[in-house]
Amino acid sequence: MSRVIHPDGTVDRVEFHDRPQTADETRVFAKYRDLSPLELMRRLRTAEWNADVAQSERDQWKTSAQRLQMELAQAERKLAAITPDGWELPKTVRELLAHAEAHGWRSARTWTPRGTDEMLLKIVIGRDTLPSDAPSRGTQWRFDLTWSCVPGSARRARAGLARTPDRPKWHDAPSVRKIREVISEHPYVEGAA
Repeated sequence: MSRVIHPDGTVDRVEFHDRPQTADETRVFAKYRDLSPLELMRRLRTAEWNADVAQSERDQWKTSAQRLQMELAQAERKLAAITPDGWELPKTVRELLAHAEAHGWRSARTWTPRGTDEMLLKIVIGRDTLPSDAPSRGTQWRFDLTWSCVPGSARRARAGLARTPDRPKWHDAPSVRKIREVISEHPYVEGAA
């Protein structure tokens, strides 16, 4: 119970009523009943210290797990980029990737089996905008294209997706010829301002 004195001089009595202890709480709290306030504070301090140590250990494990997940994802990307035995990059894709890399654009590719004698080849080509680029709404050029490959031939599957500084939302990608023109018009120069 406590008393609250208001500025006008009136006093209110406030009573606190805890819900009754459960049998489990009664059993657990019994070991603290005979402890002095100082010993209760020592135990609280020890419990807080243990909680801090457990938290820091958890954070270290979490950091390690995140690092390992990033390494695994990187290894999976490298593995997916390896051309499987018996397959080769289509000429159009080879030329497009070489053209993009020659102009400083980043690229990545992924092979995915589709049935017994077909592979899907997905390529991503892009770069971030530079301060020297014309002002725009978006912050990157990115083209996601997919080819359906069977032994001896490949065809582009669907239109693909594109994101450009002028059209930052995903939309249909242009033709490979137009993508090559965009790359030529917007080369990436390291350290350009």
